[in-house]
Amino acid sequence: MEIDLTVPGKPVAQPRPRVTRWGSYDPAKKRKDKFRVIAQEQIDSALGGALHASLTFYMPIPKATSKAKRKLLLENGAKHTKLTGDLDNLIKFVFDALNGIAYKDDSQIWSLSASKVYSEEPRTEIILQSQWENSL
Repeated sequence: MEIDLTVPGKPVAQPRPRVTRWGSYDPAKKRKDKFRVIAQEQIDSALGGALHASLTFYMPIPKATSKAKRKLLLENGAKHTKLTGDLDNLIKFVFDALNGIAYKDDSQIWSLSASKVYSEEPRTEIILQSQWENSL
């Protein structure tokens, strides 16, 4: 089985939990809830067993980029290597948001491929493939 989904909008990195004197909270909760709603509309049922995840994060091109450089970035499929949007935090946000929707728990994911590239249309594309159903 396989799940293909696209979530439009700028990819979001999982921030560190915030701690106050009243307790701790997830600063990305509202964005995660919005992500979950969009994803749930595209998912029929959760996958079981071991999963392979393939994630592509299409990052926005900075507004200050010249037209010539923008064209080069898009034509050459330039890799996004800026300081903001660490790949591991982008992945963590997606995996946390999809818990209970696309799979029972993100511990089911045993292999992963992920990349960040520039795009005129920021979005996150996710492919989840069930490798086998009866994992231990």
